[in-house]
Amino acid sequence: MAELKALCMKCRDANKKPTMQTMTNPVVTKNEKNRYSAKGTCGTCGGNMFKFMSEADAKAMM
Repeated sequence: MAELKALCMKCRDANKKPTMQTMTNPVVTKNEKNRYSAKGTCGTCGGNMFKFMSEADAKAMM
């Protein structure tokens, strides 16, 4: 499975902005409006992560 990066709201930089971290154990889902998303945990701090994805990226992750 490809590596997925997303913003982690717990891991912040010096300017208090979220940083890009690697998502572990991503679960790709599709909602009723045909939007794909991935949920997982941050590889650094263990916090929850969420990311909207394109259809092509979601099918590559499945």
